Amino acid sequence: MEQNEMLFYVMAIGCMLCVMFGIYKNPAYLLILIVRGTLCSILIYGIRVLCVKNGIHAPVDVNLFSIGTGALLGIPGIVVLYVAGILIT
Repeated sequence: MEQNEMLFYVMAIGCMLCVMFGIYKNPAYLLILIVRGTLCSILIYGIRVLCVKNGIHAPVDVNLFSIGTGALLGIPGIVVLYVAGILIT
């Protein structure tokens, strides 16, 4: 296992434990995550439709990672996804 893989797994397990602890302490947090994930996925899909309609390549697609980012971080997370997508491509 390489160092990058270990760092990724440590980060992923830490984030998962934080989310699980938040759900354990406040079960309504799960509903908040579901609603925020749904609203952010609708936002990402709407931006993608507008980009395709205008002939622009949309750097972010609706997938599990973008929905998770939107659920955990909200609108700032979506902005970071688009900035990273534009800078990478």
